[in-house]
Amino acid sequence: MNDIEAIKNYIIYLKKCGLSVTLHSHDSDILLKTDLLAFNIHDNPYCIYVKNCPAAQDHCVEKQGKIVEKCKGGPFTGVCYAGVKEFVYPVTFDGQVAGFICVSGYSCENGEEYISKVSEKYDLPKDGLKRTYGSLKSKMPERSFVDTLVYPLCSMLELAYLKDEYNSGRDPAFIRRVVSYIKKNYTRDITSETLCGEFECSRSHLSHVFNAYMKTSIRSYLNALRVEAAKILLAGTKLEISEVALSVGFSEPYYFTAVFKKTTGSSPSAYRRAEQKK
Repeated sequence: MNDIEAIKNYIIYLKKCGLSVTLHSHDSDILLKTDLLAFNIHDNPYCIYVKNCPAAQDHCVEKQGKIVEKCKGGPFTGVCYAGVKEFVYPVTFDGQVAGFICVSGYSCENGEEYISKVSEKYDLPKDGLKRTYGSLKSKMPERSFVDTLVYPLCSMLELAYLKDEYNSGRDPAFIRRVVSYIKKNYTRDITSETLCGEFECSRSHLSHVFNAYMKTSIRSYLNALRVEAAKILLAGTKLEISEVALSVGFSEPYYFTAVFKKTTGSSPSAYRRAEQKK
């Protein structure tokens, strides 16, 4: 079993322990790997509902820079701009914060205030926000319990980074910027031309460097990110399949279904039925 597969399995184990874990990259090549994309998205109905608004999604991404700064002081417990309480653990490489692990999905005492602010700022229906906010867990687990389970994940990520054979020599800083842009805008229409214009490079250079470093094409990476987001919407909402497709960036529902089935082995509707039976 390779390092990335071990990390995936451990995060799945943490979820079975009741911890909703996500990985967020700042300066980490490991956290950009395609196989870990599924763990970059909060899977609770409230966060999904809020982030269906592009402006709210952008705000969330922008806030991550401040979280990284705060991580320099070590692990902490906080409340996000939407009113979700969370544990945050820095992932450090060579003494620098390269990303963070978030254990989220908890409501706070003054949730109503956050709901009102989010509703007003992003023009989101307050009744929908209240309904989905109610799905959050009301009580956070003991910090010592979470520490015991999450610190090994921090170590696993650091070890994987140190062993990563693609850690140097292929312009990682450039790829980080490209991947960051894709992750921020994956629900929009992104093409190679879009990226070339954004990063002022040729299509051949972009394709060559991305494939060499990420071991996949830009289109495959983008589709993988969209499919992982679609899984969450299919399992946690009652949106129509066509609405899910549009929400995650597919303009054509039939193409979405084809990509989803090729990636997961089942159609979106079959996946939803299977998840609802769990």
